[in-house]
Order: sequence, then structure tokens, then C-alpha cells
Amino acid sequence: MNNTHPKIYLILGTRAQFIKMAPVMYEMKQQGVEYTLIYTVQHRENIQEILDVYDLRTPDVVVYEGDESNTISKGIKWTLDMLFKSLFKAKTYIPEKGIVLTHGDTFTAWLGALMGRMAGCKVAHVESGLRSYNIFDPFPEEISRLITFSLSNIYFCPDEWSLKNLKRFKGEKINIGANTMLEGVKFAVKSNQQTNFSFQNEPYALVSIHRYENIYKKRFTETIIPYLKEISEKIKLVVTLHPTTRERLKDLKLYEELDQNPRIILHERFGFIDWINACNRAEFVITDGGSNQEELSYLGVPTILFREETERKEGLDENVVLSKFDKDVIDDFVENYSNYRRQPLFKSVSPSKNIVNYLKNVGIEK
Repeated sequence: MNNTHPKIYLILGTRAQFIKMAPVMYEMKQQGVEYTLIYTVQHRENIQEILDVYDLRTPDVVVYEGDESNTISKGIKWTLDMLFKSLFKAKTYIPEKGIVLTHGDTFTAWLGALMGRMAGCKVAHVESGLRSYNIFDPFPEEISRLITFSLSNIYFCPDEWSLKNLKRFKGEKINIGANTMLEGVKFAVKSNQQTNFSFQNEPYALVSIHRYENIYKKRFTETIIPYLKEISEKIKLVVTLHPTTRERLKDLKLYEELDQNPRIILHERFGFIDWINACNRAEFVITDGGSNQEELSYLGVPTILFREETERKEGLDENVVLSKFDKDVIDDFVENYSNYRRQPLFKSVSPSKNIVNYLKNVGIEK
């Protein structure tokens, strides 16, 4: 056996993955650790903006040449193409053995892990061990995580709870002390690149709704949109338009109706630094995003999750409320949101540094 420092590949495809892995790439750059960035193009919008914020280079390898998967039909096309390439062309994109870093709970997470295994690499999963223990909620994220766990050899976990959730999976499990999102939030808050928006001249709440189990079910039109209209009567809402959300609103003929509502602002998706600082100045945030839950737990901003389940512990019973779409819970939060504001939670730990330090010292079989 001949052990040497491994070649490192990062396989990323979504905006959230780039946001959370940018601090890791930045730490590699700072320490002079070489890596190859492989981009699956699950998302296109705002990816370059995230790289530019950290002064990181563009992807070294682009796997998919079509549109991002912001509709079901485009998503199916993207998935089939990526599955074929992961199974049968892995060594085209990963020519040498090494370590493949994949992240989170997206389709790119498990397809990247599969590509790594097919290329003969070790697979390291970042943000590993998160569980809702409900296979259909969140869907398909919980399934994506389980597939990724089964394909991984190294598990970078944000805390002891997530590490213990991996008890039945074989491999090296490392508690990195926090989610890498922590470093992204601290970076954004300290940045001088933030924009001042006109809607910030009066109190506002931010809204970010984009999950499959929300926007592609009856709940979207029968529960979520009516809730937002009702809440907007009490405070101005700024609704972030994820690409999937924007397309869904247009398909349902709701875009124009909401756009004409003087109490609702439909806003194109913010850049990362602007989003964090807009959250920081908001009265509260309504979201179904797991990454948003993490960001807002660190900022201490009152947050209500429009979800039945969450696979994350950050902020729960502190500044974050899981609504389960219970009207009494939502009404109480909107009336008393100021009770949920907390001091920012900026730990001194560096999860990205912990990841990079581990990778520098692990060996691979040649």
C-alpha cells in the first residue's frame, strides 16, 4: 500500500451547495490545497456571484450543458443525463483516484457520490448525518441523504447529534463543530458589499418558499398563498423568487396577482451577501429552506418554517418555530415574533478548516 496526499474533487450543482462549500474552497485556497471543481449545473442562477464573492475560480469541469432543472420536465432530463454520466462516464470527469467531496441532500449530492464511487474514489459527505426520520418529508431530500450516506466513506458532521445518526453506516465520522454555513454568514455580515434596498425604509418580513413538497402540491394554493396574503395585511412581505417558485407562480397564474398586491413585493433572488443582510434587518422570515434555517439560527432572526418536518436542530425552540402549518402556531408567531429574536450565535469554530486539515492528512490507496 502506497499512501499519498489525495487528489481532491468537489462535485457541486446547486446554489446552496456553492454557498456552503465556498468557505471550504476558500480555506483550500488559503492553505494552498489543490482541488478540481466539477459543476453539474443543477442550478445556474447566482453561481458565479457566489464564486466572485470569495474570489474563487470558475468550475474546472462542467458536466451538463442544458438548462438548470427549474421545472419538473427539465429536472427529469437533467437527472437522466447525470445518472448516465455518473454510471458510465465517471472516469471522464474524474480521471485519477482521490477523494470526492459531495454536499447535503440534493440530487447532485448522491449523483456526485455515485460518480465518485464509479471512478474508484473515496467519497466524503459534507453536512452529513442530518435526518428527519420521515422518508417522505422532506421529499426527496431525506431519500437523497440516505443514498448519499450509503455511498460515502467519510462523513463530515456538523455536531454530535448528526454524527450519532450515522451509527449504522460504515466509515470515518468527524464532528467538524458546526455547519460550514456559519462561516458564510459571518463572511456576509462583515462584508462591505451589501446593497440597501428601497423596501428597507419600512418594516418588512422576508419570504422564501421553494421546496418540492410545498410548491408542487395543493398546499401551495390552498394554504401557503392564503397565509401569505393574510400576513401581508399586517406587515409588508418581500417574496424571494427562486427559479422554481417563479415558474410555478406563472404556471398557476398567480404571479401577476401577487405582483399587483401593494403589500407584497416579488423580488428576484438576492445575491448571497444581500440575502444575509436583508435577513438580518427583517422583522422576521418565513421559509421552507433548510439552509435558511441554519443561516437564521446563527443570525438570531425570528423565523417560522413552513414545513411539517425539519432534519435540522439549529434554532429550534429558540428563534426558529416549526409551524407544521398549524394556523394557531402561525398566528401566534406573527403576533409575537419579537419574542423570538436572539443574539447572533457566531461560534469561534472553523468547520471548513477542520475539513481541509483532515483532507491534508488522509491517505488513499494507489
